[in-house]
Amino acid sequence: MHLPKSNSKFIGQGLTGAEGSTSLAHMLGYGTKIVAGVTPGKGGQEVQGVPIFNSVKEALKKVGKVDGTVQFVPPLFTKGAVIEAIDAGIKFILIGAEKVPTKDAAEMFALAKKKRVTIIGPSSVGIISPKNKIKLGQIGGGTPERVFVAGNIGVISKSGGMTSELGSILKNNGMGVSWAVGIGGDRIICTDFTDFLMELEQDKDTKASVIFGELGGKYEEKIAEYVRKGKIKKPVVAYIAGEFTTGLPSDVQFGHAGAIIEGKRGLPSEKRKILKEAGILVAENFDEIPTLLNKQISK
Repeated sequence: MHLPKSNSKFIGQGLTGAEGSTSLAHMLGYGTKIVAGVTPGKGGQEVQGVPIFNSVKEALKKVGKVDGTVQFVPPLFTKGAVIEAIDAGIKFILIGAEKVPTKDAAEMFALAKKKRVTIIGPSSVGIISPKNKIKLGQIGGGTPERVFVAGNIGVISKSGGMTSELGSILKNNGMGVSWAVGIGGDRIICTDFTDFLMELEQDKDTKASVIFGELGGKYEEKIAEYVRKGKIKKPVVAYIAGEFTTGLPSDVQFGHAGAIIEGKRGLPSEKRKILKEAGILVAENFDEIPTLLNKQISK
């Protein structure tokens, strides 16, 4: 995957809807360059000064090459919007829609790998970089500066709400973020913790990262594997939510579509054990996170 740069230009798919138009105002206000929108059948309109086109190819023909697209498209139309963007040559896609069918997510994941396209999501709250003035999606709402200030910590979270919570606790402890992203909590996500951590290895503004993981799936365990193999060298601090699930029946779903425990697989206690064995510092509570990060950075 590749992170956007400070001068990146984007289009938005679904900007004419309520969610899209509200988020557009916040993104533009933050300094993100949204140069066109795409909504089939609504070409010729404008939303907050941004021209709307009927198709991605039509938009690109008018505004030229862009660095990515942010989608506010209903879940059942998301796969079609992704295919359209990829067919037009776009290499970075952020999907905000929740409840995208698992089969569609699997097909998007496979297509992205084949075409070497970065897809964040589905169900991503967004991505933000205060230094680069990039904000895609709903992340931080209309006042992102309340919780996200420029710094050298990467924040990667399955939970959208906890992405902002992590930004807030860092700010309150005199720290800030290089990048913060909500990767989504579905069973199939197109860009996982490890993908981001590997990219942040090359990011000069990032000294360490904190991840917010949850019960279910094996995305957190993959981090441990990469740390053991020496692929991830920068410090990582982890917080794994879901201790309340200990002792509950297996095969129970909690909240996110991907938050399913199957036997011991996906248990928070197992995740913590595997991460610790790889040498990753695991916070037992939120208040520990800044302390552990400072300990790692000062080495």
